Formats: sequence, C-alpha cells, structure tokens
Amino acid sequence: MRKLFDETRINRLALNNRFVRSATWEGMCEEDGRPTARLAAYYANLARGGAGLIITGYAFIRPDGKQLPGQMGIHDDSFAPPMRDLTAAVHGAGGKICLQMVHAGGQTSAKVIGTRPVAPSTLQTPQFPEEPAELSLQEIGNMVRLFGDAAARAKECDFDAVQLHAAHGYLINQFLSPLTNRRTDAYGGSIENRCRFLLECYASVRKGWVMNFRCWSSSMATITLPGG
Repeated sequence: MRKLFDETRINRLALNNRFVRSATWEGMCEEDGRPTARLAAYYANLARGGAGLIITGYAFIRPDGKQLPGQMGIHDDSFAPPMRDLTAAVHGAGGKICLQMVHAGGQTSAKVIGTRPVAPSTLQTPQFPEEPAELSLQEIGNMVRLFGDAAARAKECDFDAVQLHAAHGYLINQFLSPLTNRRTDAYGGSIENRCRFLLECYASVRKGWVMNFRCWSSSMATITLPGG
C-alpha cells in the first residue's frame, strides 16, 4: 500500500511524495496579473516545506476572465521572465509546480475587468454580480484557443503541469450547469452539448502543452496534464 511520503508519478511527472498543495487565491500578483517576487518566494517556501506538487492560484487566460485583485494571469507573453523566475524558485527548492487556468465568465464584474462580463447565456443568477453578455459561437472558439495558448505559455515557462479549473461556478462550470447554460445551439441543452466546451478546451490545452505551439500575441472537475 502506498504511503503519503512515498515517491510517486503522474504520467511522466515524478513527485517526491503524494502531498499536493491545492490551488488557492494568494492575491500576490500585479494588477495586470504579472507574478511578483513575493509570490515566487511564497511558492518556494511551500516547496521547502515538503509539498510534492504545488498547484498555483487560478490564472486567468484573458483579461476579462479575472475575478479578484492580485490574481495571476497567463495571457501575455511579456509575463514570461517573472513566470520563469517563479518556476525556477520552486524547482530550486526541490518542488514541482502546476499552473491552474481559469476564466471567471459571469462570476466577475465590470468594476474588476473594465467591461461587461461574458457567460454561456445572458441571465442574472445569484452567483453573478451583474448580467453577463452571451458568448457567440466565434467567441467560444476564440476562448477555446486561448486556453491552449495559455497551456503553451505554461510549458514554455517551465511549469511541470497544467490544470483546468472547471468548478466553483467559473466559465467552464457555467457551460456544464443547466442553471447558467440556457443555450439552444451545440453548446447547450443535453449533457453532451453542455460538456462540449470543456472537452474542446481540454483538447486545446493538450495540444498547447504537448506541441508547445507558438501562436500567441501580446495581447472541480479538473484535468491535469503532467510531464514532458
């Protein structure tokens, strides 16, 4: 029987033990989502404490996906140097680090993002601060692509794995739930249709991670893709 302190593997990702530090919002990034030296030191301290795998706080894949101040972003190529400083700090302390990716969807506000939030459907629900705009099919396709771009950036910046945040009422979860998804097209209605956005994001993330393609501009159900 495996023990907590045994070395273990997830696919090709080797971990010192079976302790995983779950994602949590730290609020230690710049206003635009750029990680800081303070956040790198925080994660390095967790690695020195013995966590086998550290999952970051949720990182938004485009600016209108941000929910809280100090939240990390993974949407801009110019973030690469501080991102690499962060992963190097964790690796130097003997740890491994996984980037969690998210878009808040309707669970943010114009006060935070400077524009009207987006969601699968235009409706007011208790978890939405304000009524969001419905994503068009073209916008959905773009969002799917941006999740893949974010995964490619993470690989380029030496993260050991990536994770999709598909819970807690954020965009992917909003597509999954019939309470927030009232669409009548291929992304709404049946459970198969409501899962379509998640599965397309998964495929895009996998392509971005495995192929590490460069198509960027500077502009829980969870799935983790570890290893090389």
